[in-house]
Amino acid sequence: MVRVEQGRRAGLWRVSGRRLVGAARIHGMEVRIAPKTPISRLLFLLGYAAAPGRWWPEAVDAAEREGLLAAVAYAFVRATERAMRYGPLQGYRSVEDTLPLIRGRIRPSDQVRRHFGQTFPVEVSFEEFTEDIPENRILLAAARGLLALPDVPVACRRGLRRIVTTLADVTEADIGATPPPWVPGVHNVQFHSAVRLGELVLRGASYDLDSRGPMRVDGLLLNMEKVFEDFVAGALTEALRPFGGTTHIQDRRHFLDQRNRIQLLPDVVWCRNDGRPAGVADAKYKLEKVSGYPNVDLYQMSSYCLGLGLDRGHLVYAAGETPAIRHVIRNAGIELIQHAVPLAAEPPELLAAIGAIAADIASAAPREDV
Repeated sequence: MVRVEQGRRAGLWRVSGRRLVGAARIHGMEVRIAPKTPISRLLFLLGYAAAPGRWWPEAVDAAEREGLLAAVAYAFVRATERAMRYGPLQGYRSVEDTLPLIRGRIRPSDQVRRHFGQTFPVEVSFEEFTEDIPENRILLAAARGLLALPDVPVACRRGLRRIVTTLADVTEADIGATPPPWVPGVHNVQFHSAVRLGELVLRGASYDLDSRGPMRVDGLLLNMEKVFEDFVAGALTEALRPFGGTTHIQDRRHFLDQRNRIQLLPDVVWCRNDGRPAGVADAKYKLEKVSGYPNVDLYQMSSYCLGLGLDRGHLVYAAGETPAIRHVIRNAGIELIQHAVPLAAEPPELLAAIGAIAADIASAAPREDV
């Protein structure tokens, strides 16, 4: 989160929130936070996290000097136009309405309560095949939100206007509000990347200002910690597929205590086919040197291993090219491994590093047991 507080004297302000990058206009002040990770690499993280199995290794038209906002806008336009090359996505939407005829199912309790036994009009519910579905609402709101920002390049604005025109019959979601829920599946697979980038734009338009709650901002702020966690979770899921089993992200089914009061929430849990946990990993976006990794991460992973019944746990850091560090917990026999992935490396090298971590996770479970 970003916090903006008045400084010790008039005209001075304190801005904190080192995990956020991007640009925003706050009460007439323009704030720009440049990412340490190259923008091209950041876009790769965003794109791969949005659709791990459908990442296209192509360049975006925005140069590094144009900034993160322009790069995200270009990426969103390209992903959305690719997804809608045959037109907007259509789907079924549940509708409750009052009609002069019967369509779908009658709602008896509402009929009696509102019309006192009259036959018509009739209270009905039905499924409507329409473009006005959550996926398109997110895309429309994101396109309008980007158009409202002054730093979006002119060439990109043309694509955003085409998206708005194409989705003219769609109800727009509120910018800065929680995006409407949608369910990724086979029916909308070509829209996964575009919709998730749209969610990113909408969520980037709200933040915490001096502890007074969410507030609308003119700009785009990305939480690098969340970006890195999403990338690691998606990349590990793909890298573990060849080893069988199933992967669960942010798995809430596990607890540390016998009464299920202390919930565990690891980023990635890899399970055997019988559902038993076989591996656990957690992503940590920290730029400290490996020797300076805080012990609290090790304590947390120790709890995950104890709760899941595992003797090995993996911590994945964004900290450059450094050999993995292994720790064996005294009196428990639990091995904790701290991995560092090279964010500045080219995508194939970065994915290879994740693949090596996946192989390390899978090596703890015999192949026949998975």
